[in-house]
Amino acid sequence: MLLSFVSSLLIAVVAGVLSCQTGARVAGAVLYGGGAFIGWMTLCLAVLTALGLLGVRGEARPPSPPGD
Repeated sequence: MLLSFVSSLLIAVVAGVLSCQTGARVAGAVLYGGGAFIGWMTLCLAVLTALGLLGVRGEARPPSPPGD
């Protein structure tokens, strides 16, 4: 999870800087970087969930006793 956050932050900074270098205003570059952060974080969380590395609480239940 921490690796997902750090990689998303790195991608956001790079996207914002590249956007600023191409002539966008600072506010536009920040919005572009924020969009890149949200997109990459969503992708990371989707992959981690699909691989089963993010457990959902209450998912694993103990077996019910016989006779229930």
